[in-house]
Amino acid sequence: MEEGPPQPDDPAGDHTGAHHKRPRRGSESSKSSTSVESLRSTRTLQSEDLQFVHENGRIYGNDSYFMPCDQQEQDCLAIQHQVFLLALKGKLTTTKVTSATKRILDLGTGPGYWAVAMAQQYPHAEVVGIDMAVWDVETTEAVAGNSNVTWEIDDLDVWGVDDEIEDITLRLERYDIARDHANREPLDSPAKHREKANSEGSHTAPHTPSEHTYDLYVLEPEVQPGWHFSDTYNLIHLRAMKGVFAYWEGVYDEIYKNLAPGGWVEICDYDMTLPNLEELKSLDEFPFPSLAKLYLGVMQASFKSGRPIGTYYMHRTYLEDAGFKDVHTTYVNVPIGQWPEDEEQRKVGKLLLVCVMETLEAFLLRLLTTWGDAEKVWTVEEVRNTIEVGKSEILEWSRGPDRQGKRDGWCASFKWIVGRKPHDAPD
Repeated sequence: MEEGPPQPDDPAGDHTGAHHKRPRRGSESSKSSTSVESLRSTRTLQSEDLQFVHENGRIYGNDSYFMPCDQQEQDCLAIQHQVFLLALKGKLTTTKVTSATKRILDLGTGPGYWAVAMAQQYPHAEVVGIDMAVWDVETTEAVAGNSNVTWEIDDLDVWGVDDEIEDITLRLERYDIARDHANREPLDSPAKHREKANSEGSHTAPHTPSEHTYDLYVLEPEVQPGWHFSDTYNLIHLRAMKGVFAYWEGVYDEIYKNLAPGGWVEICDYDMTLPNLEELKSLDEFPFPSLAKLYLGVMQASFKSGRPIGTYYMHRTYLEDAGFKDVHTTYVNVPIGQWPEDEEQRKVGKLLLVCVMETLEAFLLRLLTTWGDAEKVWTVEEVRNTIEVGKSEILEWSRGPDRQGKRDGWCASFKWIVGRKPHDAPD
């Protein structure tokens, strides 16, 4: 039996595999789409639906998700996986995995590093990795070792985004970067606001997107958005999913439905708070202006896109509202750079610094060139030039505290939050 999860550092606070290797493609400066042949899915995506979008020299899985799925990003995610491992001192999860944990789902698996590691460590369990993009999972298994993972391709965002400009503008206006710079506080989606309005004065439960609606003139109910998995899971895992969904209330409802009674959900992510930002009256006072400009710009662009980034989606209220019990959180501060004296901390700090530097373009490029900040849509050259300056600022800060102790060493806040579906919940 596996050891119990590490204690929180801050208490308050019928499958068909898709083992297809995508050929590596050269960079293209113009935007184009390339169909992926011979790919099958057990879910919503068919082979004719799968396309790679070539845009500004990067490859994306579709026209909407802001992160690329090319080899450059896969290499970065391999480093990120190691950082998550080191942050938990080698553990893959903060939940307890036992012989009763028969089925594990890695939602948004990407190249599948976590799924492969879990399948190797817990061979008694069936591990399924699902992602909306096609990744080079053969390389993952060649590097990490073979494993009995079932790979599936499916876009689980069955809700999309709200296209009402008033709702999007309101959400952006409500976001206060000075008070909640990492966007950690929960956000009500526009759909949730409309549900509340429609249910005022009613004592019945509000309609959710995953419920069936009935037409008296047809024999079968209309199928509503939902994931409709063939079986339930004992553990559903999500990692680094900020900016993926707009309707997180629906996501947690679907996770709850697709867990067996007694099953666990685990969500993990991190944010890189600008150092000492809480002491500043505005971003104009921040000593590294390019980094601050990029930070504010990408936050504003993500709101305009309808899928705000930030770790707000990990707030315990989302889990509790969906019905989860025993919700608890584990926090780990991870240094950025080699400034700590401890050798292990220096090791993880170096890896995280490399990860930050390598992921900047992936994180910023599509959002800023498609949606732009509050003032304008950026050009590709503006993004890349500002990133280069921002990288030099990151290197300066990552050296750590100065000799006079006027600033703290820069850390990222890693967070794992888990919740359990009650044993007496309907199956």
